[in-house]
Amino acid sequence: MIQKYGTTIAGAVATLLVLGVLVWFIQSEVGSETSKLNNAIASEISTDASAQLEPRLPVETDFVLAGETDNLKLWADQSTGHFKVEQKESGYIWRSYPDPAYWDTETSTGLWHSNLLSPVIIEYIDATNSKSQAKLTNLMEEKGVIEQYEWISDGFRGVYHFVNSGFKIPFEVVLGEDYVETKVIDSGIEEGTYSLLNLKLYSQFGAQPSINEDGYIFIPDGPGALIKFDKNKNQDKSIYREMVYGSDLSFYNEATNRQAVSMPVFGIKSGEQSFLAVLTEGEQYAKIFAAPANALGQSNWATGEWQYRIKFFQSTDRDGNQGFFTYSNERFEAPSRTTRYYLLSGEQNEYADMATTYRNYLIETYDLHKQQNVSDNIPFYADLVGADLQEGLLWDDYITGTTTDEAIKIVDKLYESGIQNVIGIYNGWQRWGYSSYGELFPVDKRLGGNEGMQKFTAHTQGLGGKVFLAANYALYSSNRGNFWSLNDGLRNMAGTLLKYEANNGDEIPYVSPRYAFKEVAEDVVDYTSIGVDGVMFTGGIGNAPHTDFNTNNKASRAEVIIGQQDTLASLTSEIGESAVDEAAFYSLASVSHIHRLADDYSYDIFVDETIPFAQMALHGLVKYTSEWGNMRNEYHNEFLRSVEYGAYPAYIFSAAPSGAFKKAYSIWHYSLNEEAWIDSAAEQYKRMNEALKDVQDQFIVHHQTLSEGVKLTEYENGKRIIVNYNAESYAYHNIVVPAQDFVVVKEGN
Repeated sequence: MIQKYGTTIAGAVATLLVLGVLVWFIQSEVGSETSKLNNAIASEISTDASAQLEPRLPVETDFVLAGETDNLKLWADQSTGHFKVEQKESGYIWRSYPDPAYWDTETSTGLWHSNLLSPVIIEYIDATNSKSQAKLTNLMEEKGVIEQYEWISDGFRGVYHFVNSGFKIPFEVVLGEDYVETKVIDSGIEEGTYSLLNLKLYSQFGAQPSINEDGYIFIPDGPGALIKFDKNKNQDKSIYREMVYGSDLSFYNEATNRQAVSMPVFGIKSGEQSFLAVLTEGEQYAKIFAAPANALGQSNWATGEWQYRIKFFQSTDRDGNQGFFTYSNERFEAPSRTTRYYLLSGEQNEYADMATTYRNYLIETYDLHKQQNVSDNIPFYADLVGADLQEGLLWDDYITGTTTDEAIKIVDKLYESGIQNVIGIYNGWQRWGYSSYGELFPVDKRLGGNEGMQKFTAHTQGLGGKVFLAANYALYSSNRGNFWSLNDGLRNMAGTLLKYEANNGDEIPYVSPRYAFKEVAEDVVDYTSIGVDGVMFTGGIGNAPHTDFNTNNKASRAEVIIGQQDTLASLTSEIGESAVDEAAFYSLASVSHIHRLADDYSYDIFVDETIPFAQMALHGLVKYTSEWGNMRNEYHNEFLRSVEYGAYPAYIFSAAPSGAFKKAYSIWHYSLNEEAWIDSAAEQYKRMNEALKDVQDQFIVHHQTLSEGVKLTEYENGKRIIVNYNAESYAYHNIVVPAQDFVVVKEGN
């Protein structure tokens, strides 16, 4: 027995010795490979590189003059890649790094401490390892270097080399007359072993802690929203992070329930200085990222987060239900990723001044002009519901809402009630109504057919109004036409056909954007023959740029935007006008009207105030409405908000009894009958017309909160509108604004 145990022990010792040798050998090999890798990386550092960076602030005395205009000076620190901009007249400074005056009290620790100091932050993944997790790092954390640094006209450029992960990011900073511009040059990016997911360049530009509470972050949530400077006493760690122009169906999207971002802008005000940032190139591949004080560091900051890869669902079964999330080998590319920071100060540094700056940018970029030959009265937008479907006993039942003859009667009633300048928008006119998509023409005979629509159009135009046909080219559910989902449907990178789940449970294919563009072009002859004034796009075109991986119609997100812009321009030139429901601002060059422009925010806990930033940028250039009057959540308050925002009235009507559409697949609104709404619509139109008819072509030049629940909007002709949302009256100088009402103050009063 003793001998047996002795033999066993000896065997175990021998085994342990062998294992020890193996472990030593493996560690030696790993150490050798790691050493080789480090040596290889070190050898890749170019001879013109800076010293390896440590997490630190730039030394103020190390900055040299890199550019100068009549108004600004650009100072650059070659050792860190950071810069600062000085406004000559005021002496104000905007830094690309945290304000040194407050850095000693910085609360962040660990990686985020160095993130805030670094000129560039990246997130990447090892795409070759299916179990790899995304990793966040920055140039200073990796002891990276700056290569190929050189001076250019009014600026500098170089390459950020992440020594450990191997990434090389070319960048450029250039000074303009009233702005500084930063760029990432996509064509020069080198990735090495890993795959770049996103990056933030100069994330701390203009960042400030809440020491001075006279400040805010402006984000493009809804019409615009403010996150006011405070010390974040509730210790909320939430941030704002949303894709410009909304989500892309071909990729994974977080369910945030926020409104889609229609404008590629953000800004920060602190005391007497502020900036407005506009993403001018590559914005379709960007997210707006904003962090209130103490969410990520003690400062309030905002930046553009440039996306290079977004995960997508790789299905492993035919139905697309089973699978896993992964990333593509190819990254999104744009000629450059450009952020332009417009610098504001003194008495012109509020959000109204940011909106003015953005308006000027839009005018220059999209060749916009002030509205010409405006009517004596503001427009009234009357959406008319033609027809829809609901579930029947054996097959779907057709619900007739408004025939073309009934539409004529509704328009007549509107004019008889005192409403002028009626813009009729006919919805659900296609065969089988609103829930039928694809091959729209001819107009359903049960509504009056093409002939009836011609008659309605001519009648409305004869009264001085206009007619638009509402059309959705993003979906295809009918069996008409040449559409075949296998060839012409929108597909993600895995090749899965993307579908919309309708209210009746049907799965309706999304249409390849390139196919949709052809459909619009083919329908021009029909729109022209009816004589309508324009088309109202209610899905896809003008507000939803989805990447398409269908091999027959492949198009990147950027190419889809260009295609939508070209389609809108072509239609406008051939018919007269294009309008878009909830439009993204990339459509502005060819759009005369934005329907149901967002006028409220997404109710994040960190947002303090909604502002009409979008409306201030647009008024006088493009017409817009808010939500339909009879679909408001707070009927009177939202009427007041429309007056405050300079939005024109819009209602949605049907000749059918109220409740006729409550079981409809798409138009399930209950109270649509025009008889129930015309009197109140006429009353509100009269008041809005008196307030807004002489400012239709005027810019909004100022907006502010006079007191809690009291807002002032000022136009360039001097007219001011004061809106009081409170239950008590408000005294403004010698003017009393009644409770839950508004007053108009003309120039000189």
